[in-house]
Amino acid sequence: MLIIIRIHSKEPTELVWDEIIKQREPIQKTFAGKCHLLYLTKRQGFLNEASLFVDVSDHSILGDLVVFHLAKIKNVESFVIHHLFKPKFYPLPRDTKEYTRFVINLKVEAPYLADVYKKLIDPSIPEGMKKVYFAFTFHHSSDCIQFSVLSKSEGILREYVAEVIDHLPGVARTTVILIERSQPFISYDTWQSFADQNPSAITWSHLRGHT
Repeated sequence: MLIIIRIHSKEPTELVWDEIIKQREPIQKTFAGKCHLLYLTKRQGFLNEASLFVDVSDHSILGDLVVFHLAKIKNVESFVIHHLFKPKFYPLPRDTKEYTRFVINLKVEAPYLADVYKKLIDPSIPEGMKKVYFAFTFHHSSDCIQFSVLSKSEGILREYVAEVIDHLPGVARTTVILIERSQPFISYDTWQSFADQNPSAITWSHLRGHT
């Protein structure tokens, strides 16, 4: 299961961020291949929040990760957990220094979910942009699809949202958020090895040797 854990802290997230990085290897050893930390991100405007992307084997492992590990980190206050349903990941350039990363949340009317998913899962995107991942989330009533993009300018992204996404039948609202910080826990080769798969969870057995 691919999961985003929004970790809310009592203070700005630097100490929590550093502690998650420090505990990454011990956590993965504890769960013996049943829990893989993928990366950390920080959304602009969410001062006391860090987002941890993980792949876990089942809900029991997810519960243990949150309750017995993440909750023990100093200054951690609460959690919000998002599932990624029917996720798709995309090949990325090795060097992304000239890109800025954004996350886009969509509110889509229920009868149009399948059509919007089918149209936006296509990797085609304007020059100067790269899709990172795409998935259903249903994490609250106002958002049901989330995807991440790299863009060489915010203007290119905003134009794409206004001219393409906002005009899709069924899209009721789009929210664009800049990702101001990111810490990957998997290698570039690992990402590329599963990026071209059909929508599915990561199959770690066939990635062995790439991490």
